[in-house]
Amino acid sequence: MTWFFDPLIPLHYELMVIDIPWPFDLYSEAGAKKSASAQYDVMTAEQILALPIGQLASMNSLVYSYATAPLLPFAIQALQAWGFTYKSFMAWRKTTPAGKVRMGTGYRVRTTAEIILVGTLGNPRQSYVPPTVFDGIAREHSRKPDEFYSICDRVMPHARRADIFARESRAGWHSFGNEATKFDGVAA
Repeated sequence: MTWFFDPLIPLHYELMVIDIPWPFDLYSEAGAKKSASAQYDVMTAEQILALPIGQLASMNSLVYSYATAPLLPFAIQALQAWGFTYKSFMAWRKTTPAGKVRMGTGYRVRTTAEIILVGTLGNPRQSYVPPTVFDGIAREHSRKPDEFYSICDRVMPHARRADIFARESRAGWHSFGNEATKFDGVAA
């Protein structure tokens, strides 16, 4: 039998970050070059719901799952399908290196932030309770901010950590994904 998340360890992680390769319907082909599917392989809704994320978790686990605003109801459904209880959310307010808010695209509102769902299994112990909104420098497509991982390290400094669908290796973290080293060695 093949373990989907090889080389990650089953029933091991106390803190997990998940950046699912969500599908995203475009209004027109004009945005196709910037879409997620132009950057990496995306998964179907059925594949996402069937992911054995809960089989990675220890008895008391905290999960941070990135989500897109148009797919927010589905993102909460996925969190629950994986065995976690939705607790709250955080928002990464995207900034430029100069500290200005980065204005993105959008259909009804201009995107300046990315949502991170917070879920639990059992009762994970936190050393720090982060704010709902944090600033972080926006870089390449789907590259998450170093500021977010600093928050994770403060929340559970001694936790066994996994970064699922990672795009960069990090000290103290186990990584999974076909782009897990994509930004290794790329300057911030």
